Amino acid sequence: MTQKEAFRKFCKSKMQNKTNYFYKHQIHHTLFEMLKTLQATNILLYCPLKTEVNIFPLLYHLKKQKNYKIFIPKVTGISFDIVEFKLPLIKNKYGILESKTCAKNVKIDIAIIPILGIDKDFRRIGFGKGMYDLFFAKLKKKPKIIFITKNLFFSKDKITQDHDIQGDYLISNFYRIKRIKNDNLFSHSLYSRLSGRNHRLFYF
Repeated sequence: MTQKEAFRKFCKSKMQNKTNYFYKHQIHHTLFEMLKTLQATNILLYCPLKTEVNIFPLLYHLKKQKNYKIFIPKVTGISFDIVEFKLPLIKNKYGILESKTCAKNVKIDIAIIPILGIDKDFRRIGFGKGMYDLFFAKLKKKPKIIFITKNLFFSKDKITQDHDIQGDYLISNFYRIKRIKNDNLFSHSLYSRLSGRNHRLFYF
């Protein structure tokens, strides 16, 4: 078992054994304000599974805004295409909700991506299928990337590879973090508490 595989197993065990508090109004407000600040137009989001942050309220809210175009993944083979977010939604073979719309070839400004955790290089440890890595590898110009997670799981070592997605921002129940050059979690700007409760930061 590699260090990344061990970390992924560690994250999943903590998710099963710990209560995940989700302050949906606060985290949605934070994301919406970030999108305005970053002047996003074409935004890639996702239809959440039970283990992921429920961003459906944000999806529906953004859909009503005339100045945003909202896209979600649609699985194709071992990766995915992006399609416009429209109802109705249907479940694919992985249990993920998708729109029936056709794939779009658009330049994405911002991508909001669910994660299990990050390592010291601010690179994503996902759920193991590699679909996001394959999708972003084929993009000529990378969008700004916002990682989103319920609780922050962090490896103090570098356990990812260069093909793993590197984020620009991370939003969790208790933290909002912006990556800076030295890639040290405790030196990231915007390092601030989003809640008055005791924070949950799981180290590996």
